[in-house]
Amino acid sequence: MNTVSDPDVQIAELRLIRQAAAGEPQARRALFERYRDEAYRVALRITGRPADALDVVQDAFIRAFGSLADFRGQARFRTWLLRIVANRARDLLRSRRVRKAVSLDADDETQMPQIAGDDPPPGKTLEQQELAERIRAAVQQLPEAQRVVFALYASGQMTYGQIAETLGIPVGTVMSRLYHARRRLAELLADLAPPGRAEEP
Repeated sequence: MNTVSDPDVQIAELRLIRQAAAGEPQARRALFERYRDEAYRVALRITGRPADALDVVQDAFIRAFGSLADFRGQARFRTWLLRIVANRARDLLRSRRVRKAVSLDADDETQMPQIAGDDPPPGKTLEQQELAERIRAAVQQLPEAQRVVFALYASGQMTYGQIAETLGIPVGTVMSRLYHARRRLAELLADLAPPGRAEEP
């Protein structure tokens, strides 16, 4: 379902970008609706908090729409947007470390945002929710550079090359960070491995 590689889709998207750059609300809404879910999932995996992820996505789209006049199309809009999302998420993590304070918005985090891919499906058991929380907590223990690469990879729609382009790093660095992220997650979640599965050397 990788329709963005279709030349007709790319042409239609470039037209949409030009309209959005001219300030047309419908074009901006169309771009927002097309990419908000993926942007949110990436932001959530990096920040670990729904309220922060929403702030990142909102800020990233504001910045993207404000800079559309400078968008030259050397990269796809999606790649360009996710780079902004990743940078804003990292900025937020750095500011959070500096503050070292309890968020005044902590109560907001108990309310899950209405974005596809984040709400637990109807009938989701408490055990499944706890498992999801454990995985999210484990991802938060990754070093920031590994977490960002893992977040982009876990979206399931980006190749190593696209991740490298998004972050402005070599493909080899992407592969190395993802390898170490997977190893660390395997250690943190060792009890979730299927029984009898041999350890990797």
